[in-house]
Amino acid sequence: MVKKAFTLIELLIVVVIIGVVYGLVISSMKKINDKEAHLGFESLPAYLESMHQENHVAFTCIDNCRSCAIYVDREKVKDVDPFMKDEHELRFWRFDVNFGMQELLLTPIFNEDEREFDVCFNYEIFADGSSTEMTVETKDATYVYHGLLHKVDRYISLQAAQEAQQEVLEKVLQ
Repeated sequence: MVKKAFTLIELLIVVVIIGVVYGLVISSMKKINDKEAHLGFESLPAYLESMHQENHVAFTCIDNCRSCAIYVDREKVKDVDPFMKDEHELRFWRFDVNFGMQELLLTPIFNEDEREFDVCFNYEIFADGSSTEMTVETKDATYVYHGLLHKVDRYISLQAAQEAQQEVLEKVLQ
């Protein structure tokens, strides 16, 4: 007997396979969007790490933190909703073993038309796998970025963050 058409079972199997593949694609796209929706000071390193592929990746905000974007190798690849847009003043610090907390000033950036923009937030993962190490002071909390191998620590104040870093330094020196 020669078969010239598909059976109903064969067609149902194809429809089920297409449905499963479609469901997997949609759920993976939703996970990517969910990560971006929950983006914050503490989740930023992990979010950028998922994009890091031996390239320089940066999350940079300008215009008083009303505009944020992700840059790969200094090329803008994606605009991102600024999670810190309600912060009226962000201050950046770095911990110096000799002098304690020292204020960190961010370097302005220039677009292709050589127009200057003041940077209000910048976090980078470099090609060698290292990342920005800094302390970010907001009105409600202070976040300490130690690098990719450590989670972001949250403190109630800049003073508490400095004391914690001083304790770590003393343990290391003992």
